[in-house]
Amino acid sequence: MNLFAVLFALSPVLIVLILLVWRRMAADIAGVIGWLAAALAAWLYFQTPLAITLKASLAGVIASFPITIMVATSILQVTIMAETGAIARVVALIKTIAPRDQVVQIMIVNVGFGTLLAAMGATPVSILPPIMLSMGYSPFVAIALPALGYDALCTYALLG
Repeated sequence: MNLFAVLFALSPVLIVLILLVWRRMAADIAGVIGWLAAALAAWLYFQTPLAITLKASLAGVIASFPITIMVATSILQVTIMAETGAIARVVALIKTIAPRDQVVQIMIVNVGFGTLLAAMGATPVSILPPIMLSMGYSPFVAIALPALGYDALCTYALLG
C-alpha cells in the first residue's frame, strides 16, 4: 500500500472535518457527503464492487441503529425537559448548591449527573450540553466538558 492510497482512504474523514469545521455545514449533510466520498473512493479507486459498497453501507446503518435510537430518545428527553421547564429548575438547583464556584458546578453536572445518566443507559453527551448552555457556558464548553466527563467515565468503567 502506498502513501497515496492511505491519503485517498482518509479523504472522506478529512472532507467531513473540513465541512464541519471550516464550512460550518450541518452534521447530517456533511455526513452524507462523507459517505458519498467514501463510497466513490471504494468504488472508483479501490475497485470495490458497487454491490459490496452498498451492502457494507447498509450493514453500517443496521449496526448503528441502537446508538441512533439512544441519541434520538436523549434529544426527545431534552426537548421535553426544555418545554416543561425542567432544565431551568435543574440549573436553579445547581446554582444554589454552588453559587460562585463554577468548578463545583461543572463537577456536579458532568461527573455526578453524567454518571447517573450513563448508569441509566442514556448518553450524557447529548443531554448535558443544553443544561450547560442554560448555566451560561459557551457552546464549545457546553459540548467539550460533557464529552470529557463521559470519556473518563467510560475509561474507568472498563477497569472494573
